[in-house]
Amino acid sequence: MGNFLYLIPSIFTAGNMFCGFFSIIMTIKNNFELAGWVIIVAILFDGLDGSVARLAKKQDFFGTEFDSLADMVSFCVAPMVLLYKQVLNNYNMPGIVIAFIYVLFGSIRLVRYNVFVIKEQLNKNLFFEGLPTTAAAGAIVSISLLLSALGLDYVRKNIVFVVVPIVLKFLPGIIIIISLLMITKLRYLSFSRLRFNKKVTLKMFTIIISSVLLIFAYPESTIFLVFGIYVISGLVDYLVRMYKIKLIKAVTKQS
Repeated sequence: MGNFLYLIPSIFTAGNMFCGFFSIIMTIKNNFELAGWVIIVAILFDGLDGSVARLAKKQDFFGTEFDSLADMVSFCVAPMVLLYKQVLNNYNMPGIVIAFIYVLFGSIRLVRYNVFVIKEQLNKNLFFEGLPTTAAAGAIVSISLLLSALGLDYVRKNIVFVVVPIVLKFLPGIIIIISLLMITKLRYLSFSRLRFNKKVTLKMFTIIISSVLLIFAYPESTIFLVFGIYVISGLVDYLVRMYKIKLIKAVTKQS
């Protein structure tokens, strides 16, 4: 039974890696919509393997390294192969460079995370340092899904038609910004380490249910908004903290 519990997190990690690999295959076959949604499934697998490992108390260095390798495939390589095949190939060599910058910074982010794990600095930390690769991949894939949605008959006139022209215009810059956010020291909330009381849990449950319903109603738009808000949250948190520090210094000088 103990060996089985040890394997469960690795099974989810393998599922994550398979999704990344399958997404690349789908991209090669020009099935961009499926390739994007498979990466979203990989994000879910990535969340489950960590949660299961904590519940089973089976977190170890093997699991950490295996998880990072899976993340490299699913959240660094696969999203950029997808977006390169969809759009970035139109930029020729600069498109390749931009795609590589994302993969490079994503790999640096994963290595830095592993170093923190080895130093046991993440056990009680409620924040990630730098944008997680899962969120970066989610943001990239959400852009891909918006682009794919333009050709779908069932898509209503919503955020897709408003956002896509803007995103396409600034796409190289958006990718570089997301890449840089992964290696910054900006704080991003780690939902898996939050401890909720009953009141907060009810609010969180309501938010989750509302998000799920919106995903079913407006899948591409909701995914884009969810990951977009999370990406921006690190910058907002930094500005708020700097403003508070500035206020404290001003009050200290006056006193």
